[in-house]
Amino acid sequence: MTQSTAQSDDLESLQRRFQDYVLHGNPAVLQHVAGATRAAIKMDIYAEGYPLRLLEALATDYPGLKAIAGEEFNELGRAYIAACPSTLRNLRWYGEKLAQFLESTSPWSIRSELADMARFEWAMGISFDALDSTSLTREALSGIGAQDWSRLIFLPHPATRCVVLTTDVPRAWSAQARGEALAPVQHEPVPAPWLLTRRDLQVRFRAMGPQEAEAFDRLAARVSFGQWCAELGEMVGEENAAGQAVKWLNQWLADGALAGVTLQGGDVDGEAG
Repeated sequence: MTQSTAQSDDLESLQRRFQDYVLHGNPAVLQHVAGATRAAIKMDIYAEGYPLRLLEALATDYPGLKAIAGEEFNELGRAYIAACPSTLRNLRWYGEKLAQFLESTSPWSIRSELADMARFEWAMGISFDALDSTSLTREALSGIGAQDWSRLIFLPHPATRCVVLTTDVPRAWSAQARGEALAPVQHEPVPAPWLLTRRDLQVRFRAMGPQEAEAFDRLAARVSFGQWCAELGEMVGEENAAGQAVKWLNQWLADGALAGVTLQGGDVDGEAG
């Protein structure tokens, strides 16, 4: 073993011991810290600073959750940090599993609004960070020949997200964003789907009915427009399908939820938008 290899191994070993102290409190690294009597004090600065930095990242990503959780936010945040150590260099993605954690972990699992808020805010963050893309417009669609409409495949905008919530956390999120006092979060009679879109660097959201949500999911799954209309006829009745298709499509265009269209079967004429 060369001297450089030995030094590299020693450094890696020291780094592992340092990490083990910060994450788990293993004191093995203390013997390598100058000033043995104050080694623990020095290392505790790092050991305490690490979870505080992760808590800060969670608070940045989840201001609504922090608002409705109140004093419990630090406790649930530290529990998440202990259960889900960071494995990524970019803290932007550290809180990705927080909603699942809150949904499955006592005592926070009994407060469904906590997981709901985490799920909603994470979707907002993904929508905000999505790739830039123009939105499909009615003007672009008007240039498509009638013979091609049945073969159209609509492409969802990269910033479009749909989440299903059991509580009215979007109202609570809006209140905290405006600096208003929070009313108690209310439970929905049935799970409610919400559509999130982005326009002018601002994430917008609105509730959808269950039929609209199902119809949008199918369209976003890139089935042909002809197939989508046939499925819509089964959903709302053939006599209502055409009118409902126009209504929903116009709404999604106004929302900026769609990015473009292509043609089924590989005969592609490019995206319109």
